[in-house]
Amino acid sequence: MHDHFFVRLARGSAPFVIWALHFTLCYGLAAAQCTPGGMRAGGPDRVLLGVATVVALAACVWLGWRARGRLREPDVGLSNRAAVAGAMLGVVAIAWNGIPLLLVAGCA
Repeated sequence: MHDHFFVRLARGSAPFVIWALHFTLCYGLAAAQCTPGGMRAGGPDRVLLGVATVVALAACVWLGWRARGRLREPDVGLSNRAAVAGAMLGVVAIAWNGIPLLLVAGCA
């Protein structure tokens, strides 16, 4: 297989990009909804935050599943192993960031 460097780089770093987007979206949304001008009754929109977390988790699991299939090839390289490890780390990071967002009862 003749993968180019940037394709392998994107494959390995995509879960971290998904995590960064999830982090920015969720905490930015929670901060915007908890400001005095944008205060919502009941705090941040937990349904929207939950949907964003589930979508980000599903994307990282899908990337990990695809990368796992490449581990069965005879010429497994470091980039393929890094893609699987990155997907697993992305799932853990997104779940870790999503737990407090789903447990927040309101703006304090």
